[in-house]
This record gives sequence, structure tokens and C-alpha cells, in this order.
Amino acid sequence: GCVEWFVGFESVSQEALDGINKKHNKVKDFEKMIDRVHDHGMTIQGGIIFGFDQDTPDVFDATIEKLNELEIDVLEVNILTPYPGTPLYDRLDKEGRIFTKDWSKYTQVDVVFEPKNMTPKELKEGAGKVAKEFYSWKNIIKRNVKIFTTVKNLSASIPAGTNYNFRRYYKRDFGI
Repeated sequence: GCVEWFVGFESVSQEALDGINKKHNKVKDFEKMIDRVHDHGMTIQGGIIFGFDQDTPDVFDATIEKLNELEIDVLEVNILTPYPGTPLYDRLDKEGRIFTKDWSKYTQVDVVFEPKNMTPKELKEGAGKVAKEFYSWKNIIKRNVKIFTTVKNLSASIPAGTNYNFRRYYKRDFGI
């Protein structure tokens, strides 16, 4: 009865994955894993995070290109959020890179720290660009046709519906 897998890809940059010690995530293996899940009639909801220290403004276009190659069915677009009590928060706070402690902004779609290789505005707009491209009507329709072909029963309405819900969510938070 499984219809969809959530996979925390985190990034399509191997350098970023290595930088966060996510050793079991290998970008070169993503496509094979996704194909295997699709071959078993299930879909993939991928999670991507922007704002790692290795990320530059180029990461957004590279991510869009890689997502199109990988044929991910649903995508969670997140901005790195250093939650209090985590080693990430402690490190960024010690480095003086956290610029707000207004906890209502710790939403994974707001920038609350100074990224290393881009401005906070570039990070927010870049993540929004990825969400806008992924959740364009044209891309949603194309993916949803594929989802119903992959799942082959009415359970496909779950990931298909998630595409529409994420579009609405990101429209509110990224203005897509």
C-alpha cells in the first residue's frame, strides 16, 4: 500500500553533502534509487535544503536541472534553518551569523542567518525560483500524468494532490 517515499536528498551538490557529513547521500546514486522506487509503482517526495556553506547562487539553476533529470514527483524546498539547541545553531551563533532570534521566522522558508557565499536575499529568491519552476502549472500537470502512470491506481491522487498543495504553500511563502 505504500504510494510515496520521502527522501531527504538535502542537496544535489556532493560538495554540500560532504560538508554536512551526509556520507550516505551520493548524488551519483540518486537516479538509480528513484528509478527503483518508480519501477515498484511508488513515487518520490524529495527534500532539498538551500543555504549550506558550500552553496553559491549557482546551486539554484543546478538544482532545477538535476531535478528535471531525476524525475522527482514532489519536492519540499527548504532554507537551512539553525534551530536553537542544535550544533548548527551553536556554530552560526558563535560565528555571529544569526541575525534574528524572532522564532516566528524559523519556518524553513525564511532566512535567519548570513549565508557564507550569497546574501540572504539571494538565498530567499533562489529557493523561491526553484519552487516556482518546480511548481509551475506546466510542470505539475506533466508530473501528475507521470504519477498516475507510475502508481496505476487511485492512490496516485495522494502525491498528485501534494503537488497542488505545495504550489499553494510556496505561493504564500515565496510569492510564486
